[in-house]
Amino acid sequence: MSSLSDKTARGAAWTIVSSLGARAIGVAGTVVMTHLLEPDVVGAVNDAMIIALTANWMSIWGFNQYVIVKGRGPDSREVTFHVTVAHIVMAIVGLGLVAAFGGRLAPVFNAPMAARFVPGMALSMFIRRIGSTAEKVLIRNMKFRAIAMQTAAGEVTYGFVAVYFAWRGYGGDAIIIGNIVQSTVMVAIVIAAAGWSSWATPVKLRWSRFRDMTRFGVPLSIQAVAHNASRYWDNLTVSHFFDAGAAGLYNMAYNLADIPAVHVGEQLASVLLPSFARLAPERRPRALERATALLSLLIFPMAIGLGLIAKPLIAVALSPEWQGVAPLLTVLSALSVFRPITWVVSTYMESNLQTGRYMWLEIVKLFVLLGAIAILSRWGLLWAAGGVGVAFGFAAIAGVWLVVKDGPSPARVARGFLQPLAACGVMVVAVLGLRHVLEGNVAPWIDLLAEMAAGAISYVIAALILCRDTAKDFLSLAKGVLKGKRGGAAPDPDDDLD
Repeated sequence: MSSLSDKTARGAAWTIVSSLGARAIGVAGTVVMTHLLEPDVVGAVNDAMIIALTANWMSIWGFNQYVIVKGRGPDSREVTFHVTVAHIVMAIVGLGLVAAFGGRLAPVFNAPMAARFVPGMALSMFIRRIGSTAEKVLIRNMKFRAIAMQTAAGEVTYGFVAVYFAWRGYGGDAIIIGNIVQSTVMVAIVIAAAGWSSWATPVKLRWSRFRDMTRFGVPLSIQAVAHNASRYWDNLTVSHFFDAGAAGLYNMAYNLADIPAVHVGEQLASVLLPSFARLAPERRPRALERATALLSLLIFPMAIGLGLIAKPLIAVALSPEWQGVAPLLTVLSALSVFRPITWVVSTYMESNLQTGRYMWLEIVKLFVLLGAIAILSRWGLLWAAGGVGVAFGFAAIAGVWLVVKDGPSPARVARGFLQPLAACGVMVVAVLGLRHVLEGNVAPWIDLLAEMAAGAISYVIAALILCRDTAKDFLSLAKGVLKGKRGGAAPDPDDDLD
């Protein structure tokens, strides 16, 4: 029988490898797009996307997590069908309204050109909502391979379609078309993998079920809006205080800085929720300690390393109009250090049904973020970007403090964070020392490759010394994944992540 830790590790491997592989194609497409579109056009489309996204968040109400946490046993079909109905009806209302009237918000954000892009973005998100319940059924059943395929296919599709239409002169509409085609492909894959019967089999609708969904989901909905707003509304705030061109540069830097967080940290978090939900409550604290240590070992060097190599990376990759991304990327790489910590903490809270506590954490983080950007914007765009690190650092520290009161060892959690940070310190010294030797003497692409190699080698050596236990744990899990351990039966719900 496969252990839960093996299944979780395989799920994480599938989602991370496929996500990073597909994201590499997506990043390549983004680099090409910088040679075809100006920053102000990209900034306007991004503002339109966030306006539509906000309507999407406000019409979900935490029902996705309801499927994962409560959609088991004899009530499975009833739960999933009720969530499907609620998702579609609320999407028609919320996304329909924003498609009709959302463009009127564009001038508030110094991006009047964004209005024309809002309806197309709303359509893309409505298509994605059609398959959202099927996707959560796959996650609930820990069928991560299909989720990985969906993510990879979506990234590749978007990259090729958006670049093609941008090359043909469609301007910002190329991004809209790419999003619509991407959503269609992703929904088709997830529905084919889940099957219709697992989420769309009609059952008699009961108000008591909708009430239970609402009680469970409303705190999560408020938390989700605050969480997603803290991820996207900073773009609108930057657009408001500066302009769409500055927002385009900021968004490009943010998306690059976000790669470790979204395509490694978020994928791990999506695997951890069903894993934590299957554990006995008394085993979850130890699982949290282990998960945070492993995540820190993996994410910290990627995030800090990305900030270190920002200057040669942007010099090699982007056109002259986009060189302002480099200093922003260095500053924003802080978010990839802190955000995954918050995700693991939130997963732990959700599995323990502590949704109210997490809701307030996200609300406070949002106010800190927007307030920090507004205050720091008087000193320029680079200072405003620093507000992201302030907000996410606060949320990570506060979140850890909230959960260690309920069982996890503060010493173990702190050790899981501090040891990889110490190894990253060694990496920083190695890269900066090499830069001092090479600066001005080699081409930017040689400088980039040399710094990447120096950073990777120095971190691995330092991690094997300073984070020995966690490194051995990671290598053991990786070995199990590579061997392809497979169990013929479902994992034991009481199987620990140890």
